[in-house]
Amino acid sequence: MGAFWDILLAGVCAAGLAFVGWWLFGLLLRPLPGGTARVVIPGRGEGEGLEQQVRSFLWLRGMGLLRCPIIIADAGLTPAGWELALRLTARWPEVILWPAGDLGDYISRM
Repeated sequence: MGAFWDILLAGVCAAGLAFVGWWLFGLLLRPLPGGTARVVIPGRGEGEGLEQQVRSFLWLRGMGLLRCPIIIADAGLTPAGWELALRLTARWPEVILWPAGDLGDYISRM
């Protein structure tokens, strides 16, 4: 029975080391700089797939692989899509909702 626990502990340690190595490798090869980059997600229609896209970029932020604002550009959201985008911005303050036609003004102010 002791061999089982030894094997299990070795497996958990190996998985932990692999995760830490993957995380550090991601920090070293971060694809986006922090200050000048912006993530712009176009919001259209009912906002299909919008929450999944926002969550994927928030996951990257949580891992330390992304350090820039996430902007939902209103490119024709319906009222239901607008409500969804507002809920996302209320839930995560690093997510911003902005009209697509005024993105140049927003980006130039930063």
